[in-house]
Amino acid sequence: MLDPQGPTGGKILRPSDGKEAKDVAFIQCAGSRDKNHLAHCSRICCMASLKQTTYLREQYGDEAKGTVYYIDIRAIDRIDDFYQKIQADPNITFTKSKVASITEDRETGNPVLHGVDTEGYHRYSNPHELVVLAIGMEPSVPASDFPIEVVLNEEGFVELDEANGAFFAAGCSSDALDVNRAVQSATASALRAIQVVNKVAGAEG
Repeated sequence: MLDPQGPTGGKILRPSDGKEAKDVAFIQCAGSRDKNHLAHCSRICCMASLKQTTYLREQYGDEAKGTVYYIDIRAIDRIDDFYQKIQADPNITFTKSKVASITEDRETGNPVLHGVDTEGYHRYSNPHELVVLAIGMEPSVPASDFPIEVVLNEEGFVELDEANGAFFAAGCSSDALDVNRAVQSATASALRAIQVVNKVAGAEG
């Protein structure tokens, strides 16, 4: 949507009717950390949503209003500084809640979010002009597409298992990871592969 070459020309518009969306709700963990869907944390969602609130502010200035609905914000390392910066923005608010349902206001067409604020312990029905879901990360390649039999965990990621032999998973094939963790994972897998190669070479030598 923010792509200048995209369908909206880089403008934040409501897909349903093309109207400007200045009041935007960001729902965290939409399907993640949920026993009925994806039990794991996808790790990149918090940072992505925080960045998106800045795009909203850049486009609409003081007219912009962003509300982040969250279970908890998992901001670590440098992300925490960025999180504190967003928290200090008077036009961005944070509501600790898992949204229960979304309905539509028939008069305005606005989505209305319903749930319970777990900090104030009161029910809310908050209208917004647009809702952005931070959906969970899940493997895109099913096990059946692998050329060999691979052991996967419950979430569908490649398991660190002896049964996988010389098949080493790296990055997001092993878990839902952000960039830093993906690089660390790839480095670790490369080192494990080198160890195996050296061991085999030593045995054959």
